[in-house]
Amino acid sequence: MYHISPSLLCADQLELKQTVAELETLGVDWLHIDVMDGSFVPNFAFGTDLTRAIGRLSKLPLYVHMMSVHPMDFVKPFADLGAEYYCFHYETTVNPFRLCQQITAAGMKAAAALNPSTPVEVLADLLPYLSCITLMAIEPGFSGQTFLPHTYEKIRKLRRLIGTAPVLIEVDGGADIPISMECIRSGADVIVGGYFTLFDKKGNLCDNYQAYMQAQKEI
Repeated sequence: MYHISPSLLCADQLELKQTVAELETLGVDWLHIDVMDGSFVPNFAFGTDLTRAIGRLSKLPLYVHMMSVHPMDFVKPFADLGAEYYCFHYETTVNPFRLCQQITAAGMKAAAALNPSTPVEVLADLLPYLSCITLMAIEPGFSGQTFLPHTYEKIRKLRRLIGTAPVLIEVDGGADIPISMECIRSGADVIVGGYFTLFDKKGNLCDNYQAYMQAQKEI
């Protein structure tokens, strides 16, 4: 089964309550929440207060994507908010094993994200501690960027590296429906739904979701 993870960063922020309710009705598996600190990336987005509010609106699991230079400092706050996945950028820590153990001890599933220039091989020894790996297909920080084509080969390499281990591959950034399907064919399990899929302004949320699901059936 392949999943689409709605990026709430791409939703109309003034209509977030309605959007979350509609996503829950559509039956998505979890919500992707980008937390940006203005340091690791040149942008600010979603903090604990907004994440808490989203958690109150919906029973859907929360996938917290930490674009922060100090991910270890925020494990407990987001665990207390009920996040299911806590995804840190590998580039932000010299103690990834300790961080994964901290995340798991807090009751969350550990996930790691890789920037476009970071090779997947760096995660080889960390795989037993991870539940998901997010491959950035754009430079992190801003939505709406163009998908980087070398991501397909990164997905294939990562799939070979993972083998039979129970670790999901998520692709984040720049993927329209045809690109999403190619990512799935390359070995991805989850696509982050952003401006080019779920929140494409050419259609409404429901129609965009149905178009994605129909394309998935045809793989």
